[in-house]
Amino acid sequence: MSVIKTENICKNFGSLQVLKNVSLTVEQGEVVVIIGPSGAGKSTYLRSLNRLEKLQNGKIYVNDELMEDRINGKNHSPITKKRREELLLDMGMVFQRFNLFPHKTALENVMLAPMHVKGMKEAEAKAKATELLERVGLGDKLDSYPAKLSGGQQQRVAIARALAMDPKVMLFDEPTSALDPELVGDVLKVMKDLAASGMTMIIVTHEIGFAREVADKIVFMYDGAILEEGTAEQVFNNPKNERTKQFLDSVL
Repeated sequence: MSVIKTENICKNFGSLQVLKNVSLTVEQGEVVVIIGPSGAGKSTYLRSLNRLEKLQNGKIYVNDELMEDRINGKNHSPITKKRREELLLDMGMVFQRFNLFPHKTALENVMLAPMHVKGMKEAEAKAKATELLERVGLGDKLDSYPAKLSGGQQQRVAIARALAMDPKVMLFDEPTSALDPELVGDVLKVMKDLAASGMTMIIVTHEIGFAREVADKIVFMYDGAILEEGTAEQVFNNPKNERTKQFLDSVL
């Protein structure tokens, strides 16, 4: 079963077309890594999946249900607003910036959404949040506020917060780009562990070594379009598109 499928999605910012008929299918348990130069449309694509960006045209399926069917900016999907919100909850997202509540502890940041969105009891939410923070290596930071955590630790809290909603797919938008180089490894380790556990993931990243290691599928985007996709071995060792070769030559 495909967890995410897009068909010919298009997004404009004014007269600038930033997504040009992007079609991609992500199967259950698959790790898809999107690479490409800055301005290729990678982050816009990811943000369009959970409606942070409004599309002009195209279709988005979540768990094989048609969530978005945009024609000239209007959504013609037959599902109800309530069902759309339920499908959106199946997607957890981790951003470049951590967006933690500064006046809440790490534990409280992870507890909030399950309690307020899913109606989980406080004791259950606390147990779940504790387990998730331990999973990302922060069992000793439960009562720490974001200002007392490093960037890498804050990002791991953000990952735990997204996991607390039991998503079917995790979206990562350049999760290490705002971190000091020495803090990147801890975040990537958590993501590798998630991939190994079978979590479906779509990752936008410039970490090519990480992409090579974890990806089931590599997608190369350039100028708002997918130019190439395949296994890591295919794309990195034998790219077919000349623009893919140029990009890899510049980053490898």
